[in-house]
Amino acid sequence: MNRFLFLFSTKSYLSDYANLLFRLVVGLSLMTHGYSKLMRLIEGRIWSRTHLFFNEETSLALVTFGEFFAPLFVILGLGTRLFSIPIIYTFIIVVFDAHWGDPFTKMEKGLLFLISYIYIFLVGPGKISVDNLISKKYK
Repeated sequence: MNRFLFLFSTKSYLSDYANLLFRLVVGLSLMTHGYSKLMRLIEGRIWSRTHLFFNEETSLALVTFGEFFAPLFVILGLGTRLFSIPIIYTFIIVVFDAHWGDPFTKMEKGLLFLISYIYIFLVGPGKISVDNLISKKYK
């Protein structure tokens, strides 16, 4: 039994596949939310939310980038830590500004995405990524 429990912890390639699977699932999940915002932006249906000194259109464009385009790069493992930053920033705003006064059930999804992308930022893309291929090329 003990051997079975620790089987996966000793295989480094399994953690690389787990990292890829996590990036893929979390990224695709976030892109489904970003897609609706991308469609709003393309159709010109701009929302009334602003942040800092940005107007409504710029705010929507930044959120669209953070929820649709940046996760695509994270899924590929291309500039993973760099493209995690706008996602983390977006969800800091979502959780601590847009949904701060709401019940936990309204901010729960935002917290899950925030913590997931903080994890991805800290752990990095892993060996199964474009970042790894690029770093091998320049070694």
